Amino acid sequence: MRQVSDGGQLRSPQPDGLLLPRSSLLLTVEEVRQLWAFVHGDIMDGGIRTLLRASLGLCPRHTWAYAVVEIELWQTGGGLRGGHQPFDVTVLYEDLLEHVAAGLTRPATPFRRHPESILVPSGPCRVCTELVPSGHAGMRLGYAASNSSALADEANLLTWTRRWCIDTAPIWRPMVCPRCQEAPQKKGREVDAAGLLCRPHLLSLGRLSPTLREEVAARLRELQGRMRRLTASMTKYGAPATPQDDASWVETLGFFAGWGPPLHLADITAHADERTT
Repeated sequence: MRQVSDGGQLRSPQPDGLLLPRSSLLLTVEEVRQLWAFVHGDIMDGGIRTLLRASLGLCPRHTWAYAVVEIELWQTGGGLRGGHQPFDVTVLYEDLLEHVAAGLTRPATPFRRHPESILVPSGPCRVCTELVPSGHAGMRLGYAASNSSALADEANLLTWTRRWCIDTAPIWRPMVCPRCQEAPQKKGREVDAAGLLCRPHLLSLGRLSPTLREEVAARLRELQGRMRRLTASMTKYGAPATPQDDASWVETLGFFAGWGPPLHLADITAHADERTT
C-alpha cells in the first residue's frame, strides 16, 4: 500500500481506544475493505441498527475512518455536490444523537439508576469484530470484488475529508471539547465548558448532574436538527445545506469519538499556509 506523509495518517489508537490527539488517518487495506462493505447498506438492516445503538456506532478510530472512506470513495450522489459527502454517516449518527439525548433525559428507574450510562457502549465495534487478522491466509475480496488496496490508497489521500474539515472549521472550532483541544488557554475551562466535552471525556466526570445532562441532551438535539437538514441536502429534493449544517457531522463525530482528526487536518493545513506566506 502506498505510504503517505505523517500529515495524512491514522495511527493506532491508544489503549483506551481513543485516537491520539492531532492524529492522522492511515487506514489499512483490511479496514478499508470492511468499511467499504459497511457503507454499502449495513445500517439499513434493522438488526444491525439495534447493534449499532448498543455500541454507539463504531469505536473512535473507525467512527472517523467510516467518514473518511465514504467521503473519499463515494463519487456520486444526490444534492448539489453529487458525491464525496457523508450521507451514510449522517443517517447513522442522526439516529444515535436522538438515542443518546433520550437516554440522558430519561428519568432514573430502579433498573437504570444512572442516565449517563447511555454514554457507555454496551457492545463491540462492528468493524473491529469483522477485521481479518493480517496473517490470515486465503483470498479476501472487497465489496463487489473491488480492489481494496487501490481504494485504501485513494482513501488515505484525505483530499475531500480535509476540504470538509477546513471549510467548516470556523463553525465547529468553538464547539471543540476543551480536553481534546489541549491548548494551554483551555486549561481550567472544564467546568464552564463541560457541556462541550466529548462523550469519552464526559465519561471521565463520573456521575453527571441533571443540569449537565439536560445541557448535553439539548446540544445533541440541536446537532440532530442540523444534521437532518444536511442529510436532506444530500438527496434529490432536499434544500441546500447551510454552513452550520455542513459542520454538523464533524461536531457529531467529535462528540462521539473525540476531535483529534479534524483538529489535525485543519491545523496541518494552517501550518502549511503559514510556511508559504
